[in-house]
Amino acid sequence: MVAVFTLIDALGWTYLKDRDFLPEVLTYRAEVRTVLGFSSAAIPTLLSGLLPRESEHWNLFYYDPDKSPFKWVRWLRFLPRSVLNSRIMRRGIRFVAQRRSRFGGYFQIYGVPTELLPYFDICEKRDIYKPGGVPFSIFDHLEKLGIRYKAYSYHGFKDEEIVRLARRDLSQKNCDFLFLYLSELDAFLHHRCQDENLVEREIRRYEGWLRELYEEACRAHGETAFFLFSDHGMTPKRSGYDLVGRITPLGFQMPRDYLALYDSTMARFWFFNDRARRGIGQALEGLDCGHILRHEELHGLGIDFPHTRNGELVFLMNPGVLIEPSFFGAKGPEGMHGFHPDDPYSSAAFLSNRVPSRPVETLVDVNEVMREWAEAVHSNIYA
Repeated sequence: MVAVFTLIDALGWTYLKDRDFLPEVLTYRAEVRTVLGFSSAAIPTLLSGLLPRESEHWNLFYYDPDKSPFKWVRWLRFLPRSVLNSRIMRRGIRFVAQRRSRFGGYFQIYGVPTELLPYFDICEKRDIYKPGGVPFSIFDHLEKLGIRYKAYSYHGFKDEEIVRLARRDLSQKNCDFLFLYLSELDAFLHHRCQDENLVEREIRRYEGWLRELYEEACRAHGETAFFLFSDHGMTPKRSGYDLVGRITPLGFQMPRDYLALYDSTMARFWFFNDRARRGIGQALEGLDCGHILRHEELHGLGIDFPHTRNGELVFLMNPGVLIEPSFFGAKGPEGMHGFHPDDPYSSAAFLSNRVPSRPVETLVDVNEVMREWAEAVHSNIYA
């Protein structure tokens, strides 16, 4: 027996609920509630079964000037801002910071102003697709059980290469549990999610790859437990709002009075005096493009951290409304994720050829399914 788990980034429920996708194989289908945030939150939850407040994996950047891998950038503050934020300088800073820190996980600086980088650390310090990458990882569990497994991700290969390698490993019968992370559909949907014909063609391409993967697994191993799931969906863009342009004219200065990280769907603030806290808070209260997340909502979303490293105040945009410009670009793409999990477009999906022992409704439930099948594979081997 072999168990094959494939995570396709951003292939949300809205794309699969009314579309046949390997209908002869994946007969169990379920909508799955994601967590608030981006893949840096959702995938660690899938892998660990822990909510962000427990795993400490949420948005990529968090406030920690003492341990920032960019602390040394402070020595470059004498340079003009235009030079400090030039493309060449930013590439150099990213390269040096990654080499100095020796982080093995996802390492990007996006459009965060260079002069602000020394105040922030990065949550994904290790490759999360390896043991020890996230607390209580499924890969730690597989190691503990002594199961032969393979995990494939963008760290080594492109999506098509991953499928080809997995088919080879199945045919050689050198693993009993496979985990494939296919990441490229996310980028495609960001820019093409509103073109129905192109979306259909791309989804069918992935369907073809998975059909070949399933057939190879059956040929080589006979009994095959086959699972497909996603981390979140993709919400079509409706409009943009210049949140930076609303806050900057208030007259408070970064980093003297406050710090802000403007992601595409949310803004996080840290305050260093009461004037900035009151002034910015009152300005945000008066906006109808989003809302401030209060404690009760933060708790329900699993992001009520016991500290303020991930933000003293979080302002979440309404579904489909992007912060423009943000630290992720002057203009947002056609689609974006990272909105409230209640937004139907945010939902992830879970499909399989096995009926789970319990309903699959959240990303934590998906982790439970992986653990159950790890145990089943282990029992089959040592029966």
